[in-house]
Amino acid sequence: MRDRKASAEELKRGVFDVIAHRRAEVRESAAMGGDAAVVDCGEVLLHTDPITGRCADIGSLAIKVVSNDVAAAGGEPVAVLLTVLLPKEFSVEDLKKIMSDAEAECGKIGAEIVGGHSEFTSAVTRPVVSAMAVAKRLPGFTAIAPKAGDDIVMTKTAAMEATVLMAERAPLPLDEEELNEIAFMKENLGIIRDARVAALSTPVRMHDVTEGGIENAVYEVLSGAGVGGVIGAAEVPVADITKKLAAAFGVNPLRCLSSGALIAITPFGERLTEDLKKAGIPAKVIGKVTDGDIFIEENGVLRALSGSSDEFLEREV
Repeated sequence: MRDRKASAEELKRGVFDVIAHRRAEVRESAAMGGDAAVVDCGEVLLHTDPITGRCADIGSLAIKVVSNDVAAAGGEPVAVLLTVLLPKEFSVEDLKKIMSDAEAECGKIGAEIVGGHSEFTSAVTRPVVSAMAVAKRLPGFTAIAPKAGDDIVMTKTAAMEATVLMAERAPLPLDEEELNEIAFMKENLGIIRDARVAALSTPVRMHDVTEGGIENAVYEVLSGAGVGGVIGAAEVPVADITKKLAAAFGVNPLRCLSSGALIAITPFGERLTEDLKKAGIPAKVIGKVTDGDIFIEENGVLRALSGSSDEFLEREV
């Protein structure tokens, strides 16, 4: 039992021996005794997020969450800083598992873990991982201010992350096909490819879909731009396994955790959906930007959106 930062030996075994992927933009990488990394990537985008919920894949999820946000801003993740806080009864093997998962995810997206902090502490009762992403702006990316008449495009399907989490706690049996679909969703909770295709396809405004789901993401991006809009509930793609689990848990999949989906607003929705589909990314126009309030149309009835909390909240349940 200890209540301290990770020792030099623990850092070597659990952190530095794990980090393998390197980026040319990183001039000075993570190292024992190093106080800061040096990254040279021109215009810099930054984002940070903590993962505090119970999650077996907390290391990889931490990387996905921060890289999704910088990708939605038109950035390519270059480097990641990780702060890992573990209960004091945890071991260096627990630290190594988190770092190995994070490193594997960084290998997939081409980013480098350049530093951070690792500590065993009585301040937490379960692992907490806080990640900060450093990204460079994608060449050719043009962010637009949404205006009336623009298309609202969505990639993939609603509530993918919630579906993965509900399946882990499912009160009903799932067959092999359903389990394979859930495994596919788990592997596709990132939006880096979605955002890269969108950024290079048309002038666009993008937003990562997380807590509060599709409804909340649409509300946030439109209200933040000072415009209105209408999306069709029937237009939002929802997988059958998601509908099945959402019914079992009594939640609305349009208001559940939806990491893996991207909202993109553009004057050229059909062009964007075609470019995404050519890249193997499902996409669909789900609504239009207007000058009025923000609504969702369900069975011919308009319901105002005002931002919503998540019905399958975060990673806590």
